[in-house]
Amino acid sequence: MLLRKLISFTKGLEDPEHPLLGPNLRGLYWCGFWRDANKFRNTCSDIAILSAQFFIISEIIEIYCLRNDVNKVLSNISVTILSIISASKAIDFVINQKKWKELVNLISAQEISDLIEMDNDTLREMANYKKYARTVTFTYWVLVFITNLGMIVTPLFKYASAICNKDIDSSELYPEIINSWFPFDKTKRPGYIIAGAIHIFMSTYGAATVGVCDMFAITILAFIKGQLIILKKRCMKIFDGNRYSEEKILKTIKNCHWRHDNLLRIYKLFNSLLSPVMYVYVLICSVMICCNVVQFTSSDITISQKLWIFQYTFYLVSQLFLFCWHSNEVIIESKDVDRGVYTSDWWKSDLNIRKQILLLGGKLKSEFIMNAGPFTILSIPTFIDILKASYSFYTLFSQMQEVK
Repeated sequence: MLLRKLISFTKGLEDPEHPLLGPNLRGLYWCGFWRDANKFRNTCSDIAILSAQFFIISEIIEIYCLRNDVNKVLSNISVTILSIISASKAIDFVINQKKWKELVNLISAQEISDLIEMDNDTLREMANYKKYARTVTFTYWVLVFITNLGMIVTPLFKYASAICNKDIDSSELYPEIINSWFPFDKTKRPGYIIAGAIHIFMSTYGAATVGVCDMFAITILAFIKGQLIILKKRCMKIFDGNRYSEEKILKTIKNCHWRHDNLLRIYKLFNSLLSPVMYVYVLICSVMICCNVVQFTSSDITISQKLWIFQYTFYLVSQLFLFCWHSNEVIIESKDVDRGVYTSDWWKSDLNIRKQILLLGGKLKSEFIMNAGPFTILSIPTFIDILKASYSFYTLFSQMQEVK
């Protein structure tokens, strides 16, 4: 019964106007990042985003107040960094709303055009990357939900365990979900209840933001990779069934040019939107992985804190790996597209057709490289370099501690 309801729920997220991005757009809409003509709803979304900015400021103030406790500072920085990443993604979607909608319309138009064309190879490849995108999206959403739920209920379990063991410290009677500053006493009721409600809302809002925004980007990367594969197969079949028809061959070549132009436009627009956010994320992630390792090896933290650090670091690395992996797949496929031209039966054509084939092959050599700001690209080598840099920074920090 539960499985049927889940299947029915996921099917209800589909949108015939957006064959691939339906569930992702629905998620963005629920979080208030996909705007419509409803001014009240848009205003509520703006208030939520603005509230998140003030909450980040309160977290920074709390870090300053706890500056003498290194472990608490590092722990608070970890949560604050997540808040900053989440807020940057939300702001990016709101500020660049028109460009994101233009990108979605380009992708959906390509999808609908391919569905109307009814080419078997194209439909098969579309089904493959759509199934992959759905699997990754729903799995990631479940993991984000579980992680957020764990973050919310962990303090409650900690407090319940203390009551059962009769080991309650009066100075820390009510454990907090997130450490942040408030202009009232948050250690006693009703201040604690108000603070807890705000923490639950901000934690859930931040988790939802990261979940829907990340999977929206990953789905688009899966689309670009799938369309590159389709383009390569189209190039391989330029002469299939068209051996004696120059007109049909030229029409197929023209279609390949059009596909590549459209895909190039989608890639450039998407890269321009994703690059600034990923630059912030890669920069922050490099530092935070190191800080978490330093904190994990500290002898002053408890087992529960170590579990949180491990979970948080695993989340950071996994999220970074997702983007680097899929971006790397796009790079590999873009380098391989022109081979489709040269593995076709081009040698059977006359001189005029061969010139057109040569022009098409040269055009398809352009690489689809996803940038993370002006200094680096999203790829597996970059992911490995970040891990190496984090380890080097950790080694340097450890040596400095030994000297002291």
